[in-house]
Amino acid sequence: MATGGVLSSTEVSLIAAVPITGVFLGLPLAAGLGDYTGRRNALFIACIISAVASAIQTAASNLATLVVGRVIAAAAIYMFIVLASTYMAELAPAEIRGILVGLTIVLIDAASILAAGLNWAFSKTMTNLAWRIPVGIQIIFPLIIAAGIFTLDAAPTEYLVKSQDEAALRSLRRIRKGYTDVEIDAEFDSLRAQSSLRSEETAAPILDMFKGTNLRRSFLACSIGVFQQLSGITFATTYATVFLSQASAGINPYLLTLGLSILATGGAIVGLFLVDSVGRRTLALSVFCVIFVIDLVIGVLGFFNDSPASAKAIAAFSLMFAFFFAAGFGPLTYVAASELPTARLKNRTSAFAFGCIAIMNVVVTFVIPYISQPDG
Repeated sequence: MATGGVLSSTEVSLIAAVPITGVFLGLPLAAGLGDYTGRRNALFIACIISAVASAIQTAASNLATLVVGRVIAAAAIYMFIVLASTYMAELAPAEIRGILVGLTIVLIDAASILAAGLNWAFSKTMTNLAWRIPVGIQIIFPLIIAAGIFTLDAAPTEYLVKSQDEAALRSLRRIRKGYTDVEIDAEFDSLRAQSSLRSEETAAPILDMFKGTNLRRSFLACSIGVFQQLSGITFATTYATVFLSQASAGINPYLLTLGLSILATGGAIVGLFLVDSVGRRTLALSVFCVIFVIDLVIGVLGFFNDSPASAKAIAAFSLMFAFFFAAGFGPLTYVAASELPTARLKNRTSAFAFGCIAIMNVVVTFVIPYISQPDG
């Protein structure tokens, strides 16, 4: 698979970029199963798919099998992202909705710390265990999710869309324990009064996403995530170790990647509180400006990378990028995709938004090795 233990640009692209195409399996499944079986049951199916993908990757004996396993894993990941973020947005009280939905990026960054630590721990292992163990550990998490998923109830809006008002009220009372009857009844009346929730007793056609005010909602839901991919995040995640090892010779790239993941988690935690306290628009404009400056500085320093001081500065600004990205783009991508769509189009619009993100991710991830590595 690799010559002398070193992967070529083509092999790196295949392993990193091609699996993202699993989005074209995962997103239709998330939208279709989310509407047909409900988000809770769809999440359970995603757990099964994820566990199967982990087993295929761990048992892989060649590049093709590994890539197939990663494609299936990507499908499950995008199912989790779409279904979990919309599910949390509907269950959460309005005053803390941004925090709860933003937990998505906190947990993703926390998983990055675990992944970076495992990669560093096995970086000196010269056997297949160096990659089989980190890949095999993935199976633990879908099993944990599956074990707890049936303790949850469907969101009230899922029942209301199907005109099951009594079940919707029971669900709302269960998830709003501690609230007064007056508060619960007021929220229920507000949900039931939404004309967009069930103006008809039929499923909304998919093209409704691109009509009237829904067109603007769909555009805004996907725009933040698309620009997220253009900001440089792929360098800070998928190719972090490769990029930092090239840009910062003499500095342990695995240590830098671990530090990057820790700072990203810290930024994501800060973003949880900023997204509700300062507001979505203010957070977006301020953090995006900071990221622009960081990207500009790293780009300029790249012309002077022969200097040890320049290499250290690139590493330092890469770590800063991770913090500010997670504080801004991190929660906003998931909050926008889950909050902006109407209830009847939430699964489909969220799937469309993350589909646009994934397409951009595929392009950026596939191209980067050919830009950053000299071999073919």
